[in-house]
Amino acid sequence: MSRAVTLAGYAVVVAVMAVLQLRAARRQRLATAGAVLRTTLRSPALHLLLVAAWLWLGWHVFARASHG
Repeated sequence: MSRAVTLAGYAVVVAVMAVLQLRAARRQRLATAGAVLRTTLRSPALHLLLVAAWLWLGWHVFARASHG
C-alpha cells in the first residue's frame, strides 16, 4: 500500500471523527470526544494503552516518513 493511500485513510478517519464530534456537541445523547477521553484516562491501564497507541501512530506516520 502506498504512503498516499495510507495518509488518505487516516484523513478519512479524522474527518469521520470530526463529524461525530460535531454531532455529539449538538445532541446531548452522544458523548463528545472530550468525555470519552476523560473516561478513558481514569483507568491507568487504558491511559498506558492510549500512550502506547499514540507513540505507535507517531512512529508509523511521522517518524518513518522522514526516512522514506
